[in-house]
Amino acid sequence: MRNCALYSSQFDLDQLFELIQSIYPQDKIERKEDKTHIQVIRKKWLSKKTKGFNIMTSQTNPEGFTSMIQGMMGFLSQIEGRNPAVQEKVLIKCSTLNMVVGIETEEDISEEFFEELLTLAHGLDAIIFWGGGSLLDAQGQLLLDVNGESEVEDYKVTAHTSFLDDVRPHSESGARRKEKSESILAKQGIPFNVHLPARAGDEHTMIRSAEEVAQRAVALCIAALKGECLGAGESAEDTAALVQEVIDKYDAASFFSPVEKRFIAQHGAEQQDVISFSWGYEAYHVMLWALGYVEELGAPVDLCNVGQAVGYLQQKDTFEDFLAEASLRSKSEILDAADLIYRYNWVCVDSRVNDQAPPAGLNGGVAYERHRALNWLICYLDQEWDDVRTDT
Repeated sequence: MRNCALYSSQFDLDQLFELIQSIYPQDKIERKEDKTHIQVIRKKWLSKKTKGFNIMTSQTNPEGFTSMIQGMMGFLSQIEGRNPAVQEKVLIKCSTLNMVVGIETEEDISEEFFEELLTLAHGLDAIIFWGGGSLLDAQGQLLLDVNGESEVEDYKVTAHTSFLDDVRPHSESGARRKEKSESILAKQGIPFNVHLPARAGDEHTMIRSAEEVAQRAVALCIAALKGECLGAGESAEDTAALVQEVIDKYDAASFFSPVEKRFIAQHGAEQQDVISFSWGYEAYHVMLWALGYVEELGAPVDLCNVGQAVGYLQQKDTFEDFLAEASLRSKSEILDAADLIYRYNWVCVDSRVNDQAPPAGLNGGVAYERHRALNWLICYLDQEWDDVRTDT
């Protein structure tokens, strides 16, 4: 057996290195400069054996990691588990993951190596992907396999401290909100995943302030404007001049995230960035809704009306005017929308994993951008804009 990986909510690469050093104190250990690959070399008189640990985290490769976890959860959620409670907790655990450590070995994993991996899993509070789709806990017990089997009666979900707010017991308001969202999906004829957990309730959630939301709206609009202009064939010089004019008008230089700042500052842009930031209009549309400028979000089916959305900002002479006429929606309204988009996005991810078109005309791109925006609004995992995840 060579196909094995460890999944952890930890993301400290130095901690991982120290754990491996403690497990292999007599062996030579090499690490790449970027810390994403570790090799353990055990030399004997006439031979040597190597073990590799290939590492990806939500910080070293955010898009790749998120896509991988979404695919993993989509796969696991379709299994008919014999113990639904354990399966649900496994899915919750997966939603907290931050690191995957792929195991590279020249030979099948021996009993000795497996024990070493259990020690590493225990240190990382990890789950182990084993063989053709089985998940094991840090004691080597089967949590879930492709047939829905499990060797444990219960499973305690623990996570990195940055996730504690989202793994605590869900409240009655969160449970009611889940039921409400599922009812909406059922009426629309959209198949949903009953195993997706309820999200945190009103009493456990903070939402962004009106000023934060307004600043994020302006930043998203301006970054999308640059993407739109370059995508339409406008010159880099003309685009830069227009973008700077809008930044000055709304005194928005401090509103951008680090990634947005780099995009705004560069001359022109790569095509992929042009496309990616142009999608930001969909997140901007969500901010307008949260600020009361847009009446309803509706299902994530159609792209927003960009002209109309931009118009809400264009009509204001200053940022202060834009903020003054905003009316931030209630926490309950925003949490309703966040719970519903969480379930819409799962449908879209599940469809993509299975190489199918989403049902009922759902647009996966719109669902993703809305999910990201709403997770930011409800301070999901306390992450800033560049790091916001869309776990499903």
